[in-house]
This record gives sequence, C-alpha cells and structure tokens, in this order.
Amino acid sequence: MCDRELPLTLLVLIFISTSETCTSRTNITAVEGEPFYLKYCLFSPARENETTTIRWYKSSESHGRVELNPSSSPRITLHDYVLEFWPAELDDRGSYIFQMGNDTQEWKLSVIGRNKHSCFTKKQVISRRVEVKKSLEITCNNSYYQKLVNRTSLYKNCKKLSENSANPLLRKNAEFEDQGYYSCVFSLLHNGKPFNITKTFNITIVKVHSTVNPVLLGPKLNHVEVELGKSVQLNCSALLNEKDLVYWNFWKGNGTDPNVHEEKGVKIRTSEGKWRASTILRIENISENNLHFLYNCTVVSEGGTDTKSFILLKKADKADIPGHVFTRGMIIAILISVAGVCLVIVCVTYRVDLVLFYRHLMGRDETLTGNKYQNAGISYLMLS
Repeated sequence: MCDRELPLTLLVLIFISTSETCTSRTNITAVEGEPFYLKYCLFSPARENETTTIRWYKSSESHGRVELNPSSSPRITLHDYVLEFWPAELDDRGSYIFQMGNDTQEWKLSVIGRNKHSCFTKKQVISRRVEVKKSLEITCNNSYYQKLVNRTSLYKNCKKLSENSANPLLRKNAEFEDQGYYSCVFSLLHNGKPFNITKTFNITIVKVHSTVNPVLLGPKLNHVEVELGKSVQLNCSALLNEKDLVYWNFWKGNGTDPNVHEEKGVKIRTSEGKWRASTILRIENISENNLHFLYNCTVVSEGGTDTKSFILLKKADKADIPGHVFTRGMIIAILISVAGVCLVIVCVTYRVDLVLFYRHLMGRDETLTGNKYQNAGISYLMLS
C-alpha cells in the first residue's frame, strides 16, 4: 500500500512546487510595458523527455488562429513550455493555446494600460488586511525572473523606502499609519534592454481580526475507489473568508473531459461568524482516463492558499459465489422450510394423539393424582 502511495504523493509535491511559476489560471491580466510570460503546467516530469512537437497559437477575432514562431514578433520568444513577452503590449490581447500532442492548454490574456501618473496600476494589486500590532511583512521576490533581476526597490505610495540588489524585506508590528500601497519594482536586463516589473500590495490595517487563513477540511491526499461506468462526486469543503475562492483544478490529459462537471459552490456563515464553503466535482461514466489523475481543490485568499487532491482508483472486484454452491444452498434452505411447515401441520392435526403418547411415554396416571373424587364421580355415572 505504501509503495503505491509514494509516487502519487510525489505527484502532489510536483504540483505544489510548480504552481508558483506555471500559469494554471485561464484568465490572465498583464500590464502594458512590463515583461510577462505564460507557462504550461507540466504535472508529469517523465514527459519532459518526450520528443512530441510543441506548438503555440494565438487566437483573435480579427486574425483567427495563428501559429506563433520566433519570427512572429521581436517581442515574443518561445522556450518549449514558456511563451515570453518583452514586454507585453495592448495588441497582445487574445487567446493563447499551448499544444503538445493531444495535450492542450488555453489562456485568455487581457492587457491593461499603464498608469502614467503613478508607479503602479491599481487594477493590478494584491490586497491584504493586517490586524494592528500584528506582524506586517512585505517581501519582494519574483521566482520566475529572479535570475535576471539586478536591482529591486521597495516603495510606499510611490515613495522609495529601500533599494537592494537582493530582495528587500519590510517586517514590523503594524500601525495604522502603515496602511497604503507598497510596490516592489524589479529591474532587469534582457538582450541589453532594461525592463521593470512591478508587484504592488494594498495593505489595510484593521482594529480586529477580520480574516482567517483559509484551510481545506480533511486530508491533503484522498484515494477514492470507483467502478468503471459509474459516477462519483468529490466534495471539497473549506473554512475561509467571505470573499475567498474555492475552485477545482486538474490536468486534462486529452483536452476537455466531457464527463467532468464542476457544480456551483455553496458558501454559508456558521454560528461562530466564520464562513464555510463547499464545492462538488461530479464525474460521470468513469473511464480508465479518469483513474490515477490528480483532481485538485484549491482555496485562495489574501492570506494564502491551500490545496488538497483526489485520486480515483479502480475498486477491487469481489469474488462471486460459485454457481453450484449457490444452487445447493438454495435447495437446502427450501427443504428445511418445507420440513418445518410439514412438522407444524402434523403437530396441529395429531395433537391429541401426541399428548396421549407423551403421557404413556412418561408413565403418568392421573387417577393416582390428587383429583380422586372427580374420577370416582365419573365412574359412578358410567355404572348407573
């Protein structure tokens, strides 16, 4: 059992470790003038050695579906599983498709204009709430571009707080005056050209604890035994904040799975004032393609994320009762039932004879018992 669970657990760890750099969300927003990338989520490390041709496409209403190549645009570069923009422009809006054999993944990209009067774009911020007197921590890091970054600056409301060749870090006990917009500006070079990438946090300081770290209920890895051709419902529940999201995310081996349906989630407020959400993934007419794959449920909030996984396993076939044993058992059961009915009928019909036989067998004579006067009366009547 442990030998079978080990590779499945490794798949979960691979999914968690690649979730930061690969682009799992289907609707993506980029900022005009900043470097940007799309990366296919490769969940199986063994597929890296495959020689299947990788293709990238862009689809738009005006030009339809067009295959991308190194000569498509001097701003766009292709690196197998990654599509990079140096930088993203408003004309890059549209749908982008990754194809490797039968595997496909599609993203819808929106590009928003840069705010020329600010160091950041308010449409592209990460909101956080921090309780007063609790730890306020701002960490500037960019896992994908980190090797190219030569300088990182931290701003508050567009006023520089610090600058460091490494990642600046702000850590202190929160005060109400700490509220504001904190921007990490990563400066990097690509082909000799300078670029900036901005990551902005909107920090709100609150008086009371108004947020909770989201958590999914139950074990992180769940094995579900199923029967082929049947249906199953995977239930995912979480404790979270009112505006947090719970969604299903899974690798589609052959494009869209028509038998997998995510039902609308339900969110309720408990008597303790907390929020609880539940969402169901319904898989109909289960086939071999649905087995041994990760169906991941993720909860996302301002405070972090949490993920649990479901893996479908084929239920072991139970040995049927041999036909001759079943037939013999049925015959014996019927014979015993008939014998019991016949015995009851005989006892009712010959109950008097059975009582006399019992008295004879036990050697009892009621004339010798205490009712002597009654017996004598009966004898006298018979003689007269």
